[in-house]
Amino acid sequence: MNQGMFDDLNAQLDAMSPEIQGAALISNEGAVIFQKGETIADQSLVGIAGAAVMRLAEHIGSGLTECPAQEISIRCDRHTALFVPVGADALLMLVLSADTDTRPLARAIPGMVSALGQRVVS
Repeated sequence: MNQGMFDDLNAQLDAMSPEIQGAALISNEGAVIFQKGETIADQSLVGIAGAAVMRLAEHIGSGLTECPAQEISIRCDRHTALFVPVGADALLMLVLSADTDTRPLARAIPGMVSALGQRVVS
């Protein structure tokens, strides 16, 4: 995913949910590739932790009869961090208000990313 695709994805997500306060694209190695809006200040910690959490979820999911991880959310009193895989080598982290229902976003993101990829190939 390039910067333009990341920006397009964020525009689509912002239209879908005004609760999004920030976004970051994180590589599977834990590097923050792109960032927008409010995210956690320590990028390296967020990237590494996000990648580690996704790997743990994939490991647990594979032990549950091929149940692939679709989303992970970490919620506190004020915020939710939603992690969604976007392809084989990255994940998207969204920062939202704590009371946001993240399920519609988690379901929509893979299709949005796929459509963006198809537009680039076309």
